[in-house]
Amino acid sequence: MTSNPITKKKTVSKKSTGSSSPDIKKILKKIKEILIEKKCENTVFLDLEKVNSYLSIFVITTVGSAVQAKAVSRELERSLKEFKLRKSNQTRSAETSTDNGWILLDLGEIIIHIMTPDKREFYSLDKLWGDAKAIKV
Repeated sequence: MTSNPITKKKTVSKKSTGSSSPDIKKILKKIKEILIEKKCENTVFLDLEKVNSYLSIFVITTVGSAVQAKAVSRELERSLKEFKLRKSNQTRSAETSTDNGWILLDLGEIIIHIMTPDKREFYSLDKLWGDAKAIKV
């Protein structure tokens, strides 16, 4: 009996497509180090690959003010340059006013949400993505 090549599915994960950096653990550790240094609180790392087909990792952290959020985002952008993440995917919502209270850094495979307590409570991303598995960094 011969197998039908049309019915065989070829599964390709994001990890094998090249979208994943081999240094992902190293990058996450660097992010954690910066967030601790900048006095961010309640930081969570979520693995979204099994929950959503086009997202990989969310980092959600709380800062005391919008000014602190901007300082944290600047430091993350500066410090993560060494990893040469794809420039086309590096976006920062810096265009928003300093009183917005939520900065999003899109680093391709990693999305970082830097939020003030009121924004984090209002949008409840932790609950929204409650099915995602927490990553221990």
